[in-house]
Amino acid sequence: MKTISFRLTDKQHHYLAAVAKNQMRSVEQLLWMALSEGIPYMFTEETYCVDKLQCDFTDEDRESMAKYPLATPCYGTQYYGDHPWAEEIRGNVLSDIEHELEQADSFDLQAEITRTNELHAQRKQDYEAKEAAKKEEEAAKKEQEAAQ
Repeated sequence: MKTISFRLTDKQHHYLAAVAKNQMRSVEQLLWMALSEGIPYMFTEETYCVDKLQCDFTDEDRESMAKYPLATPCYGTQYYGDHPWAEEIRGNVLSDIEHELEQADSFDLQAEITRTNELHAQRKQDYEAKEAAKKEEEAAKKEQEAAQ
């Protein structure tokens, strides 16, 4: 679990707290909602590229990786695309209300990053081995043709 802090003027904080109170939410809950809605809104016509973790790969991602061995699945590369990682933040509100937010963070992020990096490294190694075998085969063919 990580905590993010940022600065607001007293006036900005006043209005943010007032809106949160009006919506019967804490400031933190209001910000979770704003992030989950704001990221997709902000990036409807802009793109970004963030590599996905292996646990977030879809069947479509797996098919694409099989077809394009050096490509890695990313979020944010499509106009009007989905941003499930941001939309998932909305669930923090309910988890917080039910006092389950700490339990929800039992995910071992570093292990997943390592697992994803190892997968991509293996994919790259496999691709390079295939390419080297192709070159050897082509060279052997040319050598055989030249000998005839």
